[in-house]
Amino acid sequence: MNKLEQILKEKFPNKEIVKLEDLTYKIAGISKVRYGDNCRDNDYDEISLNYINEYGTIYVPDNSKDSALANHTALENQSLAEGDLIILHRGKIGKMGIIGDSYKRRIVGNNSMIRIQFDKNRKVDTPWFVMQYLQLPYVREYIDTYIPSSGSISRKILNPEVLSNLPIPIFNECDGKYKELLFTRKELYLQASRFNEKLQDAMSIYKDLQDSSVDVVTNNIENMFLDNEKDVLALEELYKIENQFTKVLSKYRKN
Repeated sequence: MNKLEQILKEKFPNKEIVKLEDLTYKIAGISKVRYGDNCRDNDYDEISLNYINEYGTIYVPDNSKDSALANHTALENQSLAEGDLIILHRGKIGKMGIIGDSYKRRIVGNNSMIRIQFDKNRKVDTPWFVMQYLQLPYVREYIDTYIPSSGSISRKILNPEVLSNLPIPIFNECDGKYKELLFTRKELYLQASRFNEKLQDAMSIYKDLQDSSVDVVTNNIENMFLDNEKDVLALEELYKIENQFTKVLSKYRKN
C-alpha cells in the first residue's frame, strides 16, 4: 500500500479505494488536428487553459482569432464534449478545467493536454469531484512523485497512465447535488475574497483619515463631527454583520 492509499484509508474508512480509470470512460493525450493534406475545416476554436472562469469551466474569449485549417476527420475525432476534464501534461500537475455547455463552435485542445472523458451516467457530478480531488495537496504531491522526468520540473511530463492508476475513493453521482454544493462553497469563497479586498481598502482609507485628523479639526471642525457621527452609525451596522458572520463561520471551524 502506497502513501496515498494509506491517507485515503484513514480519511475515507468506509469507502472502497479504486483507480481513477474506474470512474472514467477514457484518459488520453489530445492529438493534433492540423496535419496532412486534407486541412480544409476551420469551423472550430482551440481552447487554452489560460481561460478558465472562477468556477473551473473553460471558456473561449470573445476576441479569439480564427483557427487555422484542420484535418476534417481529426477534428471530428478530437472535438471536446461537455464534462470533459482537460489537464496540462507538462511540469507539475497544474492547470485544469472542465468543458462547459455553451460554445459557439466545436472546440478542440492541443497536444500539450490530457483529456479525461466520463461515461454518460457520470457527466454531472463526477468531473467536478475528480477535478477537486486532483487539486488536493496530498494528491498533487503523490502525482508529482510519479511523473516521469528528464532532470527538471519543467521537463516533467504527466502521462495518462499515471492518472489512470491514481488511487481515488469511489464516488457515486448524486443528481447534481455535489456540483451545487461545490459551486455554493466557491461562491462563499469568492464573496469572502471580495469582502476582504473592500476591507483592506477601508483600513487604508481610515488609516489615512486618522493621520489627517489634526488637519481636519483645525480647518473644518463642524463638518468633521457630523461626518464622524455618520461613520459611527455605519460601523455599528458593520459590527452587527460581523457578529452574524462569526456565527456562520463557527459551523465550519475545526476544533
